[in-house]
Amino acid sequence: MKHMISTLILLMAVSLITSCRSRDEGIEQPVRPVITETVGEPVTGRVRTFAGVTRGEVETPISFRVGGEIAELLVQAGDTVETGQVIARLDPEDLELNVRRLEAQQALAESQVRQATAEFNRIQALFEANTASRSEFDRARAARDSAEAQLDSAGAALNQARTQLQHGTRHSPHSGTIISVPANLFQFVGPGQPVAILRADRGIVLEVTVAELLAGDLQIGQSATVTLEAFPGQEFVGHVSEIGAGLTGLAAIPVQIRIEEPPATIRSGQAGEARVEFGDESQGMTIPLAAVTGATGGQRFAWVVEPATEEVERRSIETGSLVGDRIEVISGLETGEVIVTRGANRLSEGQRVRLLP
Repeated sequence: MKHMISTLILLMAVSLITSCRSRDEGIEQPVRPVITETVGEPVTGRVRTFAGVTRGEVETPISFRVGGEIAELLVQAGDTVETGQVIARLDPEDLELNVRRLEAQQALAESQVRQATAEFNRIQALFEANTASRSEFDRARAARDSAEAQLDSAGAALNQARTQLQHGTRHSPHSGTIISVPANLFQFVGPGQPVAILRADRGIVLEVTVAELLAGDLQIGQSATVTLEAFPGQEFVGHVSEIGAGLTGLAAIPVQIRIEEPPATIRSGQAGEARVEFGDESQGMTIPLAAVTGATGGQRFAWVVEPATEEVERRSIETGSLVGDRIEVISGLETGEVIVTRGANRLSEGQRVRLLP
């Protein structure tokens, strides 16, 4: 009796499993709505956009070599200056007083030299006549030499003071435009403290930062298209004029892009962008980043739609570098194929999809 009951239970279980399996096999996977894109032709070159700020290609801080109070400040931001034009003057009173003081010290030193020389000549004559001792002769000669050394020192100090007096007037080292004046009239400034910033008439650059990997593909003279926020709707031709060294602690390179024929009203510190094309070889087609799915081991896939059946196939692809919100595809896709760009993460192999507009 127990054997019959066990056999009956086993048969019922097998029947239940078979019935469930049949029902599952009869259920079709839902049709997923997806957004697609047709794979385009391979692109030529890689265009990158870099943000930066403008500045003069050559900017020179104008400062005094000596300290003092600014008595005259003859320029303001935006002024155009010529070579040798006076930028500012310090109050000359203290410098002139120092010159007069040192002139008096030099005159005194000259008098002391005359006295010491006359005394040396007198002692020398007595020494040669054997009426003065050797020690007297040596002392007279040492006094004369000391007076002459003091005169040389006074002369050097006077020359330096006169030079400092001349340095109290600051001239423009070259022609250009004053882009800022960080000092004020009657302000005391120290040696080397800028009173004006001069931009030479040698052009304007947009200074940007480029990833080290991309900077290696840049060349001096390479063309770029520059846009500036201060000049909406306008594009300017630019060329790479300088490629710097890597920034400390960052895999980035400072790059200067010289703007050809910049507008007269352009100023340093204005925000802008430069579009640069890297290389002239085919870099493969690009697809949206959202179209790429990943797997273990770093493998990348894209879902390709078969137009006749509207079923999807998971295709292994080889990807390259990023291009904005897209990524280069080196292999795995063909031009004209339709790929899923949204909804890819919910798909399974062979599943039917409905293409959304």
